[in-house]
Amino acid sequence: MRELAVLAKYPFLHDTRQYIKDNGPSVGELLHDLPYERARTIGIERLDNALKNRDVGQRSLATDTDCIMEILSYPLARMVAVCIGDSYFKKRYALGEAYHVYTHLLNEPSSFLLSVAEELNVNVHHHPETNTIKIFFKDYLRNAPTRYKEWKMVNRGIGGGYLTISHKDLARILLESLRERINQELTTRDCDKGVYDVFSTDIQRFQNTLAMQKEKIEATPVGKVSIEKLPPCMKDILASIQSGENVPHMGRFSLVAFLSSLKLNTNDILKLFSTAPDYQEDKSRYQVEHITGASSSTEYKCPGCEKMRTYGICPVDKMDDLCKKVRHPLTYYSTKWKQEKKNT
Repeated sequence: MRELAVLAKYPFLHDTRQYIKDNGPSVGELLHDLPYERARTIGIERLDNALKNRDVGQRSLATDTDCIMEILSYPLARMVAVCIGDSYFKKRYALGEAYHVYTHLLNEPSSFLLSVAEELNVNVHHHPETNTIKIFFKDYLRNAPTRYKEWKMVNRGIGGGYLTISHKDLARILLESLRERINQELTTRDCDKGVYDVFSTDIQRFQNTLAMQKEKIEATPVGKVSIEKLPPCMKDILASIQSGENVPHMGRFSLVAFLSSLKLNTNDILKLFSTAPDYQEDKSRYQVEHITGASSSTEYKCPGCEKMRTYGICPVDKMDDLCKKVRHPLTYYSTKWKQEKKNT
């Protein structure tokens, strides 16, 4: 069993879950007993920080009590996140936990990262004689931010199905793997009435905040673009970016090309990408300007609906009646404008 401070930093580990199982309180005790009031407070703090700062926050781990309260706050935060019942919030919270872990992993030895990779089912090998880390190409493609030039497979070198990556690269890949795991776990769980009753005030506060944020986003145009008139595919990509997800390259490409066709400038487009966990303005600007033709001889066009489906970025379950009648996202947007003018 690892030290308490390690378990507190990495509450998703099997060892941490086992520690809670062997030494922790029952769910009822955790929700109601006075000794765990601090853990409940920290649990809400994790959620607040994740929503506001994309990181669940750093707290003192100087004593065993500090560590235990930190450990217990993790399952509490997850239970409350489920009860808030908002997919955007779950994604945001999952990112907050994953990014927090990432900041710690950067300072850990490679051997520790390898053990975390094993728990997350990421196929990685370390070669001590050359001090190199290699990752299986499928795990790389699933988790790496390949929208950036340095992450392209052709720039990595591949042999026997494995690519060479750095310590920092592995930490970034584990961030994405953990984010996805937490989000999936939250999505498959139901709210516990006992949890809702204890945290009802905070849950309602989060729900009200999220409702106001959504109203503001829908009411505030991006440049001269009306968010509420975007087709479901573009809304879906935009929502994923704003919640900090690692959106696939084709999703980002399609959104940039779409917004460029609507005459949105580079700076307005970049604002949408600034919430990404690994956002770098210079690299993002280069990519946006390349797609829009500002720094290249070609202005790329937004894919049509058929290609969007081929790329797997058409949210079929969110298609409305207009979606089924048009063949291109831009046609959807222009039709929405015409409908509004007709009705006014």
